[in-house]
Amino acid sequence: MTALTPEQLNSEFLRHFMPETLYLIPEEQVAKVSAPAAEPATESVVIPVVDEKAKPEAIPAEQAAPVASPPVAAAIPKLPKVEKTALPKSFEVIGENRKGLVVLVTLPEPAFKALPQSDFLIKILAAIGFGPADVAFVNNVSGATTRFETLCDTLQTSYILSFASRLDTDLPHDKFTLYNPVLVGSVPVVFSQSLAVLDGDQEQKKLLWGALQRVFKK
Repeated sequence: MTALTPEQLNSEFLRHFMPETLYLIPEEQVAKVSAPAAEPATESVVIPVVDEKAKPEAIPAEQAAPVASPPVAAAIPKLPKVEKTALPKSFEVIGENRKGLVVLVTLPEPAFKALPQSDFLIKILAAIGFGPADVAFVNNVSGATTRFETLCDTLQTSYILSFASRLDTDLPHDKFTLYNPVLVGSVPVVFSQSLAVLDGDQEQKKLLWGALQRVFKK
């Protein structure tokens, strides 16, 4: 048996243990394949070392962040002053009003000022137990109507005796008629002709006296 050369020996050996087809690769190509691939170049990163004891550098003024100014409150406009106008008087009052009897009239101012000295009125008041100091004399301004509520808010009002002077109220009440006493709330109201008419008319005086007796019973 002829001895196998080393090349043939290697071929036979490989054929028994590696049945797959084998290819011979030149040494240059083997060197290229087996040589490790070169790693891509990476940039070196330099990490600065911070000195903890070093003082921080001052930031230039032009680089410093602007500080926001506080908002300025808008000035509140001043409202123009409104002059208060006094309300026109609907009535004038004189007298001490010790007992809360309101005598309501509509007279020119001179006649109204002299009313507490009227002999005829003093006799009427005396007949029901009142004197001039017990009364509030109220003069309705011409063309005006006295409000019952305003009268009560202004004066002590226990009785009202109206001599041809107008009175109005929102409170429920019977119709106002001459010489017929009407209760408004708890206040009796008597309407009569004017003092000038009564002074010369006996029949009107009797009617008034009858109405006053119904209110001021003793």
